[in-house]
Amino acid sequence: MKVVPHAFYLNPAIEKILIDGNSAVIHKKVTASDIQNQRYLASHALTLVLQGGLQIEKHSGEFTKIHKNQMVLLPKGLYAITDIIPVDQCFEAIVFFFDQEITDEFLNSFEISKSQHTTCTFLIDYDENLRLFTDTLLALYRGKSTHQFTKPKLLELLHLISISEKGDAFVQHLFALKNRERLHIKKFMLQNFEKPLDIVDYAYLTGRSLSTFQRDFKSTFHMSPKKWLIEKRMQEASKLLRTTSDSVTDIAYRVGYENVSHFIKAFHKLFGTSPKQYQIQNRKNTLI
Repeated sequence: MKVVPHAFYLNPAIEKILIDGNSAVIHKKVTASDIQNQRYLASHALTLVLQGGLQIEKHSGEFTKIHKNQMVLLPKGLYAITDIIPVDQCFEAIVFFFDQEITDEFLNSFEISKSQHTTCTFLIDYDENLRLFTDTLLALYRGKSTHQFTKPKLLELLHLISISEKGDAFVQHLFALKNRERLHIKKFMLQNFEKPLDIVDYAYLTGRSLSTFQRDFKSTFHMSPKKWLIEKRMQEASKLLRTTSDSVTDIAYRVGYENVSHFIKAFHKLFGTSPKQYQIQNRKNTLI
């Protein structure tokens, strides 16, 4: 699973227009679909499709298809995202990532009495104001490798959308994202413990603040989230080492470790041996 926008930062084929932490503007143009379409959006994203299309499936099962010249808001979260590439053409999109700090500053400009239930995606018309904004942004900042204009340009984009035909609904949608529905913590963690996510990410995805998540988690599992995640991932890793011939690296990735050395160290601490030795010994025991 890819964690974006950081996975995009590391991809030399994706053009970085503006970057500041989890806030960014990137230009993506590809001629082949990425088979690894599982992604965790570490911040909200507005994606403008310029060529081809997008197929988006939320973790909850909600399904959306985005066409050329459509813009979609995807809240921070887990998705399966597939680039749709027309025959002999390419997929091209501009993606605007904006973190919670930018969202909060934007929403402070509005008086909203209460939030309403919101769905995963929100489609936005690509009107003339947004077209002019995007064209100007690319012309001014392409190839500059700057970051100090990231926040003001993203705030400008949000305000442009707020004065569009769907502006009021867009503001309500963003506000509702701050008051997310709480998910069943045990069910969610058992289904997603192998994702390469931090505790703060699990807190967000279950609709809780970090402190509330830690309290609810301990009440449910009777241990800290960090300890539970390590033990659960190691249990899954030991099963895979016993029952498959996958490499240690592949198994580390499958149980949520992007750093293989960290995985080996954690495994050795719990089982007293390295994953490779554990795998070899269990093969011997199977053959005997």
